[in-house]
Amino acid sequence: MTTIGELMTQEVEHCSPSDNVYTLAKAMHDCDLGFLPIVENDELTGCVTDRDIVLKGLNKGVSPGDVHAESIMQEKVITGYPDMPVEEASRLMQDHQIKRLIVTEDLKLKGVVTLGDMAASKKADQAAGNAMSEISKPHPH
Repeated sequence: MTTIGELMTQEVEHCSPSDNVYTLAKAMHDCDLGFLPIVENDELTGCVTDRDIVLKGLNKGVSPGDVHAESIMQEKVITGYPDMPVEEASRLMQDHQIKRLIVTEDLKLKGVVTLGDMAASKKADQAAGNAMSEISKPHPH
């Protein structure tokens, strides 16, 4: 049984609740991301998406430098844990209509797994199974 801990990206860019919209947007741009976990004292406190920046941050009528992650972040974040089976994570993501799952352990950020990561793993498992099936077939001499 494959777990999301085996598939997740472990080095995850993140920001702090006090970072402003400029910092968030630059980090997203530099790392080509659409979201950032928000971490304080090594614990996940929320998440900010590019959509949050636009809809909650830029339309406040104040300078983006004066809008901080803590005022626009989503505090209720759906998370998984490293030993979570891929099938369970997939159901959780489907139930909540999310494309990426932040992985935590004791509230600490451990990584992120995406639908793409899980799909690639499933294809690899299927390819390995197909290869094994072909290898196991008797071959004419």
